[in-house]
Amino acid sequence: MSTVQTVAMHHPPGTRPLLHRVTSPRALLVTAGVLAGWGLVQSASSPDRAWRLVLDVVVLAGVHGLAALVALRDPLPGSPGAVARRALGIGLGAFALGAVVARVLHPVPSGALAWLLDGLHLVGQVGIGVLLLSLVLPLRGRLVLAGIGLDSVSTALGLTAVAGTVVLIGIGDGGTDAATRAVLVLTGIDVTLVSGAVALFSVLRPGRDSVVPPLLAGSALVLAADLASGYSLHHEGPASPGPSFLLMVGACVVLAYAVTRPARTTDRAVLDATHRLRSWSNVLPFAGCGANLLAVLLAAHSAGTGRWVLPLVLAGAGCLAVVVVRFQLTIRVARAALEQLEDAFTDPLTGLLNRRGLGAGVDRWLAGPEAVTLLALDLDGFRRINEEAGHETGDRVLQRVAAQLSTLAGPGTVVARIDGDDFALAFVGQDAARAALLAAQVRGALGRPFDLDGHRLHLTVNVGTATSHALDGRPGEQATTGDLLRCADQALAEAQASTSGVAVHDPARCGRAQEDGLLAWVDDLHAALDADDQLLLHFQPQHRIEATGTGTVATVVGCEALLRWAHPVRGLLGPGEVLRAAEHGHLSDAVTERVLDLALGGVAGWWAEREVPVAVNLSATDLDDPLLPHRIADALDRHGLPARALTVEVVEDTLMLDPDRALQTLTALRSIGLRIAVDDYGTGYSSLAYLHRLPIDEVKFDRSLTSGIASDAAAAVIVGHSIRLAHDLGLSALAEGIEDPADLQLLFRLGCDAVQGWLTGHPLPVQGWVTALDLEAVHTATLRAAPRPTAVPRVG
Repeated sequence: MSTVQTVAMHHPPGTRPLLHRVTSPRALLVTAGVLAGWGLVQSASSPDRAWRLVLDVVVLAGVHGLAALVALRDPLPGSPGAVARRALGIGLGAFALGAVVARVLHPVPSGALAWLLDGLHLVGQVGIGVLLLSLVLPLRGRLVLAGIGLDSVSTALGLTAVAGTVVLIGIGDGGTDAATRAVLVLTGIDVTLVSGAVALFSVLRPGRDSVVPPLLAGSALVLAADLASGYSLHHEGPASPGPSFLLMVGACVVLAYAVTRPARTTDRAVLDATHRLRSWSNVLPFAGCGANLLAVLLAAHSAGTGRWVLPLVLAGAGCLAVVVVRFQLTIRVARAALEQLEDAFTDPLTGLLNRRGLGAGVDRWLAGPEAVTLLALDLDGFRRINEEAGHETGDRVLQRVAAQLSTLAGPGTVVARIDGDDFALAFVGQDAARAALLAAQVRGALGRPFDLDGHRLHLTVNVGTATSHALDGRPGEQATTGDLLRCADQALAEAQASTSGVAVHDPARCGRAQEDGLLAWVDDLHAALDADDQLLLHFQPQHRIEATGTGTVATVVGCEALLRWAHPVRGLLGPGEVLRAAEHGHLSDAVTERVLDLALGGVAGWWAEREVPVAVNLSATDLDDPLLPHRIADALDRHGLPARALTVEVVEDTLMLDPDRALQTLTALRSIGLRIAVDDYGTGYSSLAYLHRLPIDEVKFDRSLTSGIASDAAAAVIVGHSIRLAHDLGLSALAEGIEDPADLQLLFRLGCDAVQGWLTGHPLPVQGWVTALDLEAVHTATLRAAPRPTAVPRVG
């Protein structure tokens, strides 16, 4: 038996630097706690003491500097662009310099120095403005932009009235000197920034993880700081180091946190007119009018501000004008919503109801006392028409079928195109004779040969019929269109297999949740995700085989996380059942989140002692998620791990489904320092030359190529050539499914970098894997086949 050597895995380029950890969202939360303590110290001590001056300068410089570094560091995927980040970083730096100088020289003398501080403050406001513009400019749609503009105007009028009144009350009858006018100008800019952020938030309604909410909060804090500064001009002395400093430094922390959030808003929130119709942005004009009314009342009852009542009244009139225009826009949005609603229920090709439209109507019928009958139709031979006559002719055929079905349906029967060449007819009542007659008429009319676009065409129609009475076996539960369609589809499958082409569903087979049906699996997967002990991972080692003077040495360089489902009834299941249920139940994101959390949680348990990384598989659904890199980066931060602790594996065929999307997502993953491997290489149709265009580090040869390679000369030539080409392209090669010592020896001679399989190590639960690492058992790979344990099913 050979000796063991332990080596650290190759560090991929782009590992997360120390700056990313120091300026992480978690560090900003700690900073917020420091600010809270600083606020308590401010309220309990005099600002004139020397130790207070030192403390204030340290806090102001440290927190402002941290905020600027967060904005200037390398961006996380999905966060605002480089120009916006640099502008905000420079702005926060200007805030920092101004705050430190103002505190050291307190009270700030008038003259050039005061104007310099105002200029630094203006630079900070410009940085916030650039970030705000970077979010607005990519938006499209006149209704969206008009809504943002009108909401900005109404909010600006209201905030200007209130903010101006507060400052003017502070001024009283003393007139407006240069310092006061500067405060008014800066406050007006703050109002503009807050108004834009409010309008953007109200119209887009972004999620909690978006950049917009903290941008709004930070802009509001800057406005509050300037209001406090303006009010203190005539009450506590210029630039009082009280609440204005605390508010400003808090604003910088919140703004820095903003640029760590995703900048992209939900497309649905931008494009869905009905979503915007429900938005509370429709009440913003009234809020502006209310703010103006409040300002008028404050001005009328405060000394020295009576002369400002007329301008405030005019501002209120402006808000009323905005109300009129805004509600004209709301009417247009309502019309667009109605059109959108109609489009959502209509098939654009045939003009029939689509699946959603059919569901809306049939669900209303099912809520009544009578049964509902549904006929599911399928066109045999339609695919051949598409292939031989072309898709344009195929579309004409579908339109012709839709017109014939509408004619045959008659009053009281709805017609819908479900998908492709699948149609449905539905009516209220349990009339078997009517359903049979309608099915015969449809088959007769659509089955006659016809000429179209110079082609003689012939269709065969299969019809499956179902009635809702079979769905009433569960008291208190309402049947749905989906239940009825499922029963009709079962009957349609029988019709396709029969010579008559017609079948009626069997109620005994049309239960709402069959034992082995996908719905039952989806329900079980929901329960597994809610539980803590059903979804788990087994870890299989990956070894690098090296020759030494005394023999062959196996070194663990990583492991792969293999998903298992400890089903309470069916026992230990492999990833196939999980992924099938997840795809059917739209739970892929939740499963990926759980796998990442389990894998990184496991690595966190052994990383301090042994830096053995883990590989996790990604699906096609994962690659379509633009926020996946951000989620992975957050997961790494949450578990305190560097990026080199995780390798992501993508199946070769998944990369070929949407190469552009794959390139975009993988590039974002590489930017945070992850290592990327192509799994199951050799089972698809891509080439290494093409894969080299993608940011990948490793190729994993599928077991179909490597298993038995020692006795397959052709496979050995293919694998050997592929390994050499991979090395020439700067990629490493790993062979999966190694079970025979002869295969291992040949792969070693061919230059394969690493191997994975039952010969060198079978998958282990996390506790067994950690124990094996501690005992250095998994580092020892024998070159003889080991018997597979019967207690652990082979599912990975």
